[in-house]
Amino acid sequence: MVDVAALGRLVAEYEALTPSSSPEAGQRLRDVCYTIGIYTGEADAVRAVARARMLLGRQGPGDVGGAAAGAPVTERARAALLAELGELAARERLRPAPLPTLQDVVQLTRVTVPDCLGAAVSTWHDDGSVETFAANPSYLLALERAQRGAETGPLPRLRRQGEGQVVVPLDPGRPGRFADRARRCGVRAVVGAHLRTHPHGCTVFSAYLRTPVEPGTPALGLVEVLALQASAALDRHALSRAVADLLDRRHATGLAIGITAERFGVTPHAALGLLVGAAQRLGTDLDTVARHLAEGDRSRSGPGERGGS
Repeated sequence: MVDVAALGRLVAEYEALTPSSSPEAGQRLRDVCYTIGIYTGEADAVRAVARARMLLGRQGPGDVGGAAAGAPVTERARAALLAELGELAARERLRPAPLPTLQDVVQLTRVTVPDCLGAAVSTWHDDGSVETFAANPSYLLALERAQRGAETGPLPRLRRQGEGQVVVPLDPGRPGRFADRARRCGVRAVVGAHLRTHPHGCTVFSAYLRTPVEPGTPALGLVEVLALQASAALDRHALSRAVADLLDRRHATGLAIGITAERFGVTPHAALGLLVGAAQRLGTDLDTVARHLAEGDRSRSGPGERGGS
């Protein structure tokens, strides 16, 4: 059982000693951190203190001595939340390395797959256009876009096939925009792997090779593994964009509600109703109305116009 009163005094002493830079205070701080680690079962000092604060935050006002005694319930709940966040942040700092991005994966493909000139991740849209998310080296952007209307690249074949992996050998004598550009770049084969189908297109991971490959070649299995990593990186990128868009939309909507409520003297609920009504009358959506209102208010409150009448 943890003596919460003693633990509270240790945490209070830790907070008092932290700003000091004297050798005596440093030695005492190390002793305090060691003791807190014994109480909490954590070897790392930062995690031990975060764990101690969380334990203290869960106790009632009459159970905790020292600086935590008699704290209001809301303050104790906030302290517990901050302790949990501190522990999660400490674990995040211990992560060995960040997850690979699309650029990392295509660069890794270039240096690990035998006879590979580079790789790219693109989506073939239903209108025939090609959207490239990542390519290394940069001249592969031209090759990806040259597949529009071509029948020899991996994007059209995977678009028809819908899944799996295709190997496209390029005949150096065959004419065509894609074949001509591939010949100038020294590409003799393209390995394409289907990542996933969008509502209006097909996403493909392409590895460009200097030499033709036969089915069953170990390099094809390596490309398939790298394609899985590219798919995961693409999903993380899409998620981060969706979250950023959601946060931006919520901020703009909240700002527009506040502007409407203040300007017309109505409640926030009524302000939301006014915004919805304006969107219906203008034949648009709430996000557009909120964004225009919020952006217009920010543009009027420039540095030279703040603090007006």
